[in-house]
Amino acid sequence: METALQAFKPGRAWLGEPRSVPLSIAHRGASAYAFDNTLRAYEIAHELGADMWEVDVRLTVDRIPVAFHDEDLKAICGLDLKVADVTAARLQALTAESGREAPLFSQIAGLAARLGAGIYLDAKEGEAASLAIAELLDHRIERVIVGANTPDYASELIAGGCPYPVSILVGVGTDPFPIADQCGAEIVHPCWERAGQRPDRLLDEAFFARARERGLPVVTWHEERVDVVEALVKMPILGICSDQPEMVARFARSAVTSPEIVCHRGACKVAPENTLASAKAAWAAGFDYVEIDVQETADGQLVVHHDATLDRTTSGSGAIAEKTGAELALLDAGRKFDPFFEGESIPPLCAVLETALRMGGKLYVELKQADPHHTVSKVLRMMAAEDVFFWAHDVGRLRAIHDAFPQAKLMVRAEDFESLDTCLSTFRSGIVEFNATNAGPAAFEAVRAAGRKAMIAYMGNDPSEIKRLLALKPDLFNVNEPFLVARMLGKSI
Repeated sequence: METALQAFKPGRAWLGEPRSVPLSIAHRGASAYAFDNTLRAYEIAHELGADMWEVDVRLTVDRIPVAFHDEDLKAICGLDLKVADVTAARLQALTAESGREAPLFSQIAGLAARLGAGIYLDAKEGEAASLAIAELLDHRIERVIVGANTPDYASELIAGGCPYPVSILVGVGTDPFPIADQCGAEIVHPCWERAGQRPDRLLDEAFFARARERGLPVVTWHEERVDVVEALVKMPILGICSDQPEMVARFARSAVTSPEIVCHRGACKVAPENTLASAKAAWAAGFDYVEIDVQETADGQLVVHHDATLDRTTSGSGAIAEKTGAELALLDAGRKFDPFFEGESIPPLCAVLETALRMGGKLYVELKQADPHHTVSKVLRMMAAEDVFFWAHDVGRLRAIHDAFPQAKLMVRAEDFESLDTCLSTFRSGIVEFNATNAGPAAFEAVRAAGRKAMIAYMGNDPSEIKRLLALKPDLFNVNEPFLVARMLGKSI
């Protein structure tokens, strides 16, 4: 540790840097979308815009720091073994068998250094902290907080010359300031997530006055309630821990109002496509629209699923049109994407509509093998016409919607017509979609002159191509990689 310390001495200037919103701290990684404390959880945390990653660290019998929360392997592996009694190699082998391999802390430090993430270190005992800190110093990671659950542990860390700021975590009903005064902690972390439905109201002006008096930044508990997060981001807080780091990160890009982002099949890179999980992730991140595909079952139920068959994404097989809604409800639509999502189901259309209303989200509804009148009438009974638009490959289906529902907003594709003039004159469409090859300023000008909006559909992940398409200034951008687009838009503010 002394060699590392001599090679790299982290500063504390970042603690006082001005910021428009608190830092987004991913609690055990993006643990709402992947098994906690795994490399995938931290990779997704980066994708979702987290600034820092909270990592639990324990030592194996061969004194190797690993990312692991529990003291033993009962919950993950069903084994009555303590982490401290197995080697790192055996721990990784056992946890890999369960589908959630525990990474070495060195792997996480390397990943954080490569991606530019900070670390909130929650080491369970002193030697684990020392060895983990040495890794952080070796990887030259500046933005680090070391958390302590007791005053004695905080004092031990500080007395041992911890090169990073130490945070004292306190539970509900405990005044954090006398404890911080006692142990010398540089950050207070009230873990008050269980203090009722609105724990944010405990952080009043008197609380922050005491924090300012002592020069103590404040980090808050892991929080996933929308109304609480919205209140917290307005407070003078250093960081907010969350299983869903995108809920905090969204406020950092709130100044970006154009284009509106359409999440193709939901946030399909972090959760299984066309599921409630993917829709919720997209809206929680603050994106505007979720695109969904609607199919109809043998008994006339409307469900959200892309393919006409079940085989690619679910535990079932065969055609959706030959199954009943009850039969589909028994299938798993998550495990093939990632074992973390085992049990995720094919959602009924009504469940997606209810979620959109609850989260304030908007929808792009693509009709697959579903009756147009049945589908559109159901959607418009629940959602405002201005918050949804419709499309179908079959022009006859679009015509049926156009004639039966004059209030419905339609999307048409420029590529499906012999000319843009024909496209604009065929339907009373609200949106015209272009692709990467036919989008251009002149076409967009014509669309807008006709009182319509221009949307680009791009399902790739090439940053240079995304940059080129964004420069065309579409009104809407339909993408598979909304978080990548958001990061690029954020850089251009």
